[in-house]
Amino acid sequence: SPLLGKLDELLASTEHTAPSIQQIRANLGITSTRLVELSMLQDPPLVAKYWMKDARELSYDMEDCLDLDQVAGGGEEADWIDRIAGFRSRVEEANRRYERYNLDSILGSSTNIPIDHRLKPAVGKPAMEHVGMEGPMDELRRWLTDEAQELKVVSIVGVGGVGKSTFAQKLWRKLGGQFDCRAFVHTAKKPDMRRILRSILSQVRPRQQPEVCEVHNLLEDLRKHLLDKRYFIIVEDLWDTSVWDVVSRAFPKGNCGSRIVTTTKFEEVALTSCGYHSKYVFKIKPLSEDLSKELIVRRVFVSGKGCPQQCSAILDEITNKCGGLPLALNIIASLLSCQHEVLEHWKHARDFLCNSLRTNPTFDEILKQVVNLCYNSLPHCLKTCLLYFSIYPENYTVMKEDLVKQWAAEGFLCATKGEEIMAVAVSCFDRLVNLGLIQPIDINYNDKVVHYAVNNMVLDIITYKSIEENFITVMDKDCYQMSIELSDKVRRLSLHFGSATYATIPAGIGLSQVRSLTFIGLFNCLPSIVKFKLVRVVILHFLGDHGNLSLNLRKLGELSQLKYLQIKCNVTVELPYQMQGLKHLEALEIRARTVSIPSDIFHLPMLFHLLLRADRNLSPRIAKSFCLEPNPSGKISSLDNLNVLSSPPIFLQTFEVLPPIGVYSRLPEWIQQLRKLRILKIAIRQLMRNDIDILSGLPVLTAVSLHIRQSMEEIIVFHRESFPALDCLKLSCSVLYLTFQEEAMPNLRRLKLGFNAHRREFFYVNMLSGIEHLKTLQEVVGQIGLGFGAGESEWAAAEYAFKNAFSRHSNLTSFNIRRVGGVDEERSGEELLLTSTL
Repeated sequence: SPLLGKLDELLASTEHTAPSIQQIRANLGITSTRLVELSMLQDPPLVAKYWMKDARELSYDMEDCLDLDQVAGGGEEADWIDRIAGFRSRVEEANRRYERYNLDSILGSSTNIPIDHRLKPAVGKPAMEHVGMEGPMDELRRWLTDEAQELKVVSIVGVGGVGKSTFAQKLWRKLGGQFDCRAFVHTAKKPDMRRILRSILSQVRPRQQPEVCEVHNLLEDLRKHLLDKRYFIIVEDLWDTSVWDVVSRAFPKGNCGSRIVTTTKFEEVALTSCGYHSKYVFKIKPLSEDLSKELIVRRVFVSGKGCPQQCSAILDEITNKCGGLPLALNIIASLLSCQHEVLEHWKHARDFLCNSLRTNPTFDEILKQVVNLCYNSLPHCLKTCLLYFSIYPENYTVMKEDLVKQWAAEGFLCATKGEEIMAVAVSCFDRLVNLGLIQPIDINYNDKVVHYAVNNMVLDIITYKSIEENFITVMDKDCYQMSIELSDKVRRLSLHFGSATYATIPAGIGLSQVRSLTFIGLFNCLPSIVKFKLVRVVILHFLGDHGNLSLNLRKLGELSQLKYLQIKCNVTVELPYQMQGLKHLEALEIRARTVSIPSDIFHLPMLFHLLLRADRNLSPRIAKSFCLEPNPSGKISSLDNLNVLSSPPIFLQTFEVLPPIGVYSRLPEWIQQLRKLRILKIAIRQLMRNDIDILSGLPVLTAVSLHIRQSMEEIIVFHRESFPALDCLKLSCSVLYLTFQEEAMPNLRRLKLGFNAHRREFFYVNMLSGIEHLKTLQEVVGQIGLGFGAGESEWAAAEYAFKNAFSRHSNLTSFNIRRVGGVDEERSGEELLLTSTL
């Protein structure tokens, strides 16, 4: 646990440690082990739950004591020893109560069989893939692709867990490219209409983010933008007709062949959304018993082997209990696939479902008990990681990269010797996805998952367990104290204020012991984060009513324990001029305008992830603080001061600096010192051949995104064995001259190239030489714009050249070409800045 680690560090750094502290450390180790063992029980008795809760609170209090001592500036060695020694009686009493309650006997009687989270399913079929979908999917597709020009609304209706979302996502991927614009939006039981409408608007109009926040203004903007367009909208998980009554006002009827798909559990809502045309209500039914068995067998057993005889009868019972729900069947199958030949696991799953489900249970009851079975089987670390998802509201989508960094900052995971904590976090995340507890939600046309969420039933269960354990306190705008017992200390506070214009934290809640703060709501309800003195993780997602607002974070450096800060908003963020007080900060992500960049931000010792966006009009004072020469307009045009960093952040794993912050003249040489760098996104004015050499040797670099402002002066060669770990390369430049040698980028799977069509066709002669040497390449996206003076014929020639370059590649599973407005390029007078073979 983090507490034990901190005690070990203090003991190691102290010359004369009191024996009492060493004894406390030993007793705490016993308490921690017992807590983990009890957490593995399927349904521990009340006395065990109370003991576990007290043990966790004891650990939190001791860790807070150590951290408060650090916030106060430390002090004499004897001081912190005395303070920790004050916990001795509580630790000893906790262990005595464990023995007095005879909790060891409970461990011995447990019937739970934990799974090893390191084991992978026997078959790699994604949990979203269901058997029996082909016929219904073809029928839906015919409804949506007929030649009728009037707006058509189709509603998919079915019980929870039957596969409505899977159908919608498949339609999205198969049909989305046929429309001028498209959007996929999720609603909820308690919908936030502003966020729903802003989400739609930002998707159908991606190059112009919404500036307004009021519902009526958003509706008006949407109608104007969609008026003459053929659009495709999917509205997921409608709970009430009132939501559709509002959202539907954004969609002009027109005669452009537009299509809308809604999904819901309720037939009345389905009928309302499609104008009571019952022929456009598509009902999804649970799978038959035979198809249910097929789904489990395909997921559990290696293709062709089938179900062994000793498991056949048990399979029949398990299948019967799952009620034909694909989600329940997938979770059960994923659980069993970890150790698919162990009969004991099959019997345990069957017995649990038979004992917990009454005769003729509802579909919700089935899904709840299947999720409970899977949750109870998780190891302690995976339970903790899954519970953390309850900080987010219903149907809130989250990026994998965000969640794993939050887990790491919270200290939920431990890495063994030779492992990196982020690799452990990614492994845990993938395991929860494989089990179907975390679900892929937004999938692009290359089948790459962008966002994830948890099913409503999973969220209900983990929210209940989080409240029960005082793990997370959730407050919303309607019922502030529904999850708070005033005797509890709030450790992780999640505020779901939505569109409430006035909501505050109840006065009875202490803020000093909060270690994680999540806020989702409006700017005027945002609490002051500097009051949370021991906070480690801060997640702020909020909207302002207008764009002239600013969030003052000048005192951010006072949060000495801060490890992770993420801000997503539409207002300006004012960061401190220096951040030297944040010596524990690991990840800083500001997805908002910033008017200042801390001058020492690259000298934070633990920083490994950085994402900033700057205002387009940074003042000359800020430019001076970075030793930059501002251009006459007062805008920063480069970040070349970072070329002379004497001590780059060697732990950095993600580096993203894109316009409008600035553009490097070339790739900074210090990047080659970042041996742990995994993701690089950067804009540079010119790419030189040795710039590629700087990057090619980084051992764990898996994703690179290069935006090049000037055309290449020479052919860029990717040499043999370069970029050994690279999985994804995105490169945009007005003209491409790339050569790939044999065995270059041996693990590259995804390639996205952006360039402009030009009047001179010889630009395409050596565009992609040796592309056939990328043996592992599977997915290609080309984005072609119009260069200076180019027209339709030039674009067609560029498209032909791009297709022809890949005609020699036989391993591609996905190939797409899209037309874009144009790749940024710098021009001098009337001519492009081109110096190659003119």
